[in-house]
Amino acid sequence: MKKAMIPTICRAIGLGMVTGMRSAMGPAFASYFVNQQPSEKLRRSPLRFMQQPGTSRYLQTMAAGELVVDKAPGIGNRIAATGITGRALSGALAGATLYQARGEKAWKGAVIGGVAAIAAAYAFFYLRKATGRKLKIKDAAVGGLEDAVAVGIAALSVRRKK
Repeated sequence: MKKAMIPTICRAIGLGMVTGMRSAMGPAFASYFVNQQPSEKLRRSPLRFMQQPGTSRYLQTMAAGELVVDKAPGIGNRIAATGITGRALSGALAGATLYQARGEKAWKGAVIGGVAAIAAAYAFFYLRKATGRKLKIKDAAVGGLEDAVAVGIAALSVRRKK
């Protein structure tokens, strides 16, 4: 019996959400996914760079660095204009990559990933603040919990089978 595949829209929403929490993580996992499951459709598109092993390593390094930098004091607010714009673009890249790899319209994936990133950026920004106040713990500790949630969602989003 053949196992059901995770729909591309669910993958794009998941990586968009992750990007709302950690701006480099969505594209890093999208690149990892298309490197593990290469697509001829992606190879013939402007997004082919996402399927390059060097791109995947670079994005993974960026995502790992962001996990550390996020805990430092004085880091910009994710819902400030520059933060939210970067997250929207990163979410769009992740979504477009997934859609193009499946032979679907990249622009649809870009919209889905970008919107999910914006929504998650706001939701997790306020959830992180409220959690810190409610539990009376430092923002860096709450950020660590948020990291774990982000990695979990990303890993589920790029699973091979349901």
